Amino acid sequence: MNETASDFQTTKELSDKYLLDLFNRYPVAFRYGVNELLFDQNNKQYIDFLAGVAVTNLGHSDPDIIEAIRNQIDKLMHTSNWFYSEEASRLAELLVLNTFPGKVFLCNSGTEAIEAAFKLARAYAEQKQVHDPVIISLHKSFHGRSVSGISLTGQKKLHTGFGKLLEGIEFVTPNNEEELVDVFEKFAGRVVAFIAEPILGESGIIPLNHGYMNLVRELTLENEALLILDEIQTGFGRTGTMFAFETYGFSPDVMVLAKGLGSGFPIGALIVAEKYQNVLAKGTHGTTYGGNHLGAAIAYETIRIMQTRDVLANVNSCSEIAFSRLNQMKQKNKIIKEIRGKGLHIGVELTVPSRPIAELCLEKGLIVNATGDTVIRIMPPLTISVQYLNEGLDILESVLDTQK
Repeated sequence: MNETASDFQTTKELSDKYLLDLFNRYPVAFRYGVNELLFDQNNKQYIDFLAGVAVTNLGHSDPDIIEAIRNQIDKLMHTSNWFYSEEASRLAELLVLNTFPGKVFLCNSGTEAIEAAFKLARAYAEQKQVHDPVIISLHKSFHGRSVSGISLTGQKKLHTGFGKLLEGIEFVTPNNEEELVDVFEKFAGRVVAFIAEPILGESGIIPLNHGYMNLVRELTLENEALLILDEIQTGFGRTGTMFAFETYGFSPDVMVLAKGLGSGFPIGALIVAEKYQNVLAKGTHGTTYGGNHLGAAIAYETIRIMQTRDVLANVNSCSEIAFSRLNQMKQKNKIIKEIRGKGLHIGVELTVPSRPIAELCLEKGLIVNATGDTVIRIMPPLTISVQYLNEGLDILESVLDTQK
């Protein structure tokens, strides 16, 4: 059935009337999707360079994911964590086998996984009898929207309007080794954790270099502090390996996951290394929906697909094409300041605000994300074809060319 333009107007009016006005939405509502393509209420086609903010890594409407959902819905969706679950236990095993030895806490989102990590760090401080514990985080970081999440987030614009935030968090500049050493020395005996995204996403795709991260690992070991990696965005193939930490030569003590884990279904996970797996004791943390049968089955199928298809190979080959083309654009267009990132986690820093660029791209049928005020963030499905990758880059280039 052909839809009319009034369908979107109705959707917008209902949203404006009944939904809290918390999001600066773009003027489109999508009705369905197929892999790297989305279609709005008028059946207009868009190439998706956002993937639900690094969530739908396997694209839209993957048939194996749909089949896993159907099969599980026919059996069970939810019982609760008062009982054992075949789906949750199998998923936990798969996560541990593909990361590092330890145990898993399953929840509903990245924010909840961060909350669990924060409580773990505080509980660890209690066990060590550190009375004024310090957690080190990074300027420009982003760790969610809960009070603990924004307290850990190194962006002042997210700190205002909610009263006093949580204490005991110190911020350092990403990739500044001298500052890192200084903060560990200043709070010697009090540092209980260091938390970081391997690539800072919301601030405009800022990778942490290997030298810096190896120093982080050295200092956390020396100070018996937890190394917590937030791989909510970088996990599950986004950077060209299953997890970004794999390129560092070491594993973290704690890892936070979500987004791509559920292929669009809300699920999060906290993985805790063996040494620290008993820090959170029975009754000290929990969740109602986390690890439900349906979410766990979808996440298990997501990982299985990544392991049995050439997803990572596609990420790396498409990444080469994307970086090559973007650097060619940079050479001829002074509006492009820098190209950053890894895999299909790419930031294009501009000399002008990025929101108007994203809006123009949307008009032409390309979905990109404007972040960090002047950065266009490119995060297509990891299964994107070379054809649509190039077509999307063509649109981006044509838009940027109009801004010269």
